[in-house]
Amino acid sequence: MNDIDNLLRNTGQAFLAASWDRLRRERVVPPPRFHPYLRVGRDYFGGSVTPLAEYRALEDAITASHPRFDADRPFDERAFPGGLIFSFLETFIAQLTCAQEEFSPDGPVAEQSLRDLIQAVHADTHEVACCRVVSHLATADGRPVEFANVRVEPVISEAAGHDKELQRMISSVIPGAVSAYGRDRPYGFAPPESVVVARDSGSKPFDLADPLSQRIERFMLLVRLLKPGTSESMLEVRGETHTVREFKPTVLRFRGAGPGFASPTQLAARVITLSSDDAGRVDGLGRLRAAAEQPRTGMLFTSFGMAIQKFVLSFHAYDWFEQIVDLATAFEAALSGKEKDDVTLRLKIRASTLLFTDLDPAEQIFRDVGVIYGLRSTLVHGGAMAEKTLLKEVRKISTVPDGLSDGESIAHAVERLRDLVRRSLLARICLAADENSLWPLDADAGVDAAMVDDRRRKALREAWRDTLTGIDAIHSVASSAPPTRGGQSTGDAAKRLTTALPAPW
Repeated sequence: MNDIDNLLRNTGQAFLAASWDRLRRERVVPPPRFHPYLRVGRDYFGGSVTPLAEYRALEDAITASHPRFDADRPFDERAFPGGLIFSFLETFIAQLTCAQEEFSPDGPVAEQSLRDLIQAVHADTHEVACCRVVSHLATADGRPVEFANVRVEPVISEAAGHDKELQRMISSVIPGAVSAYGRDRPYGFAPPESVVVARDSGSKPFDLADPLSQRIERFMLLVRLLKPGTSESMLEVRGETHTVREFKPTVLRFRGAGPGFASPTQLAARVITLSSDDAGRVDGLGRLRAAAEQPRTGMLFTSFGMAIQKFVLSFHAYDWFEQIVDLATAFEAALSGKEKDDVTLRLKIRASTLLFTDLDPAEQIFRDVGVIYGLRSTLVHGGAMAEKTLLKEVRKISTVPDGLSDGESIAHAVERLRDLVRRSLLARICLAADENSLWPLDADAGVDAAMVDDRRRKALREAWRDTLTGIDAIHSVASSAPPTRGGQSTGDAAKRLTTALPAPW
């Protein structure tokens, strides 16, 4: 151990002793084992320890240990010792509490915390991770699956141990991740669940979190386009993967916060199952999307970009009518084109022409789009509808089985529209990605004429299917099999909703 490390060790040890004494007199420590994670500004005042001579000595030692703490560096390039000092103190207190040991500034917990502090001070780069909890997402064999830049780890646990196992998984990536929740731990249960993990390293840890989260969001978009499902983002924990760190664990709760027990998504759950074979499909669709969405200088937004955004928002909605409006907007932005007249008729024709399959014939799509757009128009154009009328219209949709409860019927209607939007987005990406694009994302001329010409509409249908075949994803063309309930209990219905789906690829 060199002189700098000796100085850090000695000043750190003295700081632990002085700060523990101060916080003990303020009845902050020892904390209860049930909540061992303290956070400055929430559980104690920073001003309780910053005036200590031992704090200033440790601060000076850290400043002298690495150039990034130099006061002469530009402000946006400079690191400050305070973040590491408070992290060092809080990590020590948490580990001491969890180990159920008495305080000792030179005990095994203190020694480990001092080693972690020294390592953090000398580090030139810092690894940051984002761990996102996603509902209704599983892997084929129950094992983690590696994709490009992300990893999907399924939560394998009985219901009683679900939360404990979930927190163990996240904490294995971001130590002390539970500290992000404070005293308001998020509780959700929408099995099967998985944790999607993304990592990166850099000299500025706080600048890494948003790009990592966006990486997960892009991955989830590609997965949701390839496979019909109700996988919603529930929460995301971000932070450095080292125990003593500048970027402490934080939690992001998503709009809608994932499916609850009364969520429409929970009432018509469709599980996405991933395997290692899907890695090539996800990468392939990512390349197709990049080829289709050519950069357009000076453009604030595009209709296709709006369609993607509204499709994503449907997985973060608070209620079914919000999902209907978001998905209807996405559907219109993806298929309707620039003409403002006869939008509903154009959508019905284009969707039934492009999307039909043997199991989902054109006539069925044509009728369903008409029913759904009638509901959408009532919701957004100042109309009113009695509950009886709403349920009568919903049950006209071809994928809504007989005998379902009111809530389940509405949920199936939402999922019918979501699947049509999914396939529409896939079709537009595939048709625009080819060098000789039959339907560029920023053009609409000649599309309606093609729809009434047998040869040209056949070419449109075959073109986007052939493109998906090229990435081994032709299965994505098919509509999802509608779940059926058959008069059973809600719990039994949930089982049938997941088992009625086609087998994984």
